[in-house]
Amino acid sequence: MPDATSRWEPDPVLRGLLFTDFDGLPADPDDVIADALDGGYRERTEGLAALLHDENADPAARFLACCALVSWADPIGCAKVVESAATPDDLAWRGQSHDRFNSQDDTFAHLAEAVGRSRDMVEERGTEAERIEAARALIRISDRVQLDRRANDLLYPEIVAACRDDLSAVVERGIARLAAGDQPKFDLGLQLALFINALAESEPVWAADAGHRLVAAHPGDRALRELTEAGSSSLC
Repeated sequence: MPDATSRWEPDPVLRGLLFTDFDGLPADPDDVIADALDGGYRERTEGLAALLHDENADPAARFLACCALVSWADPIGCAKVVESAATPDDLAWRGQSHDRFNSQDDTFAHLAEAVGRSRDMVEERGTEAERIEAARALIRISDRVQLDRRANDLLYPEIVAACRDDLSAVVERGIARLAAGDQPKFDLGLQLALFINALAESEPVWAADAGHRLVAAHPGDRALRELTEAGSSSLC
């Protein structure tokens, strides 16, 4: 996620919400988000929701607010993920976070991670359905945006069971894209391999066929390793 660096500093509102712990001391947002799971999220939610909906606010601040709310299984955050996935190329916060290796936008990867984190909160919050819909929205665009290994955060059994058709559909689109020679700047092959492996138990025939077709589309070494390590060594 974005952090306080020489290039970017949180404004006072965001600093109080996510860069200050519950003892009033400076802290990293990831630590604040994790600590808030014990109940502190209640005192930070209203401010973060207001920030998320403020179209004039710093895009990086709105992105961090969304990540926090989703991590806490908040329905407002989950709804924002669904809304954001509908128009992923038009989001003000695209480009506010990049991966360290290829400098590609990874904002949706962080949202996927937040969906995964929220697993332990959905019972308390009563938002399992909202969490599933947020995961579904991210899965549906995963042939267009970078998730990298954070795609695994969308592959808990309950999500895979609910989103089986969405996973297989995005794999088919992704394989077609690679087979046509359209190589995105992110590792699409890896994401597709993770999805295929997630469906191997429930859809073994389809998964085996999809794995062969993905290999034929030259998905990259990381994807090939995932397929091999999952027990499909005959594919490679």
